[in-house]
Amino acid sequence: MSYSVKEVAEMFHISPHTVRYYTDQNLIPSIIRDQNGRRVFDDTSLGWLRTIIAFRTAGMSIDMIRYYLDLYHQGEETIPARYQLLVEQQQLTQHKLDDLTHQLKVINEKVQSYTGWIHPTGSSS
Repeated sequence: MSYSVKEVAEMFHISPHTVRYYTDQNLIPSIIRDQNGRRVFDDTSLGWLRTIIAFRTAGMSIDMIRYYLDLYHQGEETIPARYQLLVEQQQLTQHKLDDLTHQLKVINEKVQSYTGWIHPTGSSS
């Protein structure tokens, strides 16, 4: 099946501009263009886009994603390097997640403390 930029943007909840940017940066190796030059996505390109979005959301830079793709295109001999890159990103992402979890705990405690003020227990109407 094939998809347009607009359809892909809606699928991934990102802007069409972002989809075009990723393709213009050559981050989706399987992208093709139709006879009118419009980008056409297939299931393989959707898989690449899903990966790129995950990498970007985790904080990976465009340059680092490009490096990963360069390694990918070099073949199986780069699997250890790709693995190491992903392990490092995994560790960074876990650290961010742990930090966000801690921040959420603090916010939850504050919300709980204000809940008593907003909705006091045992108050008569």
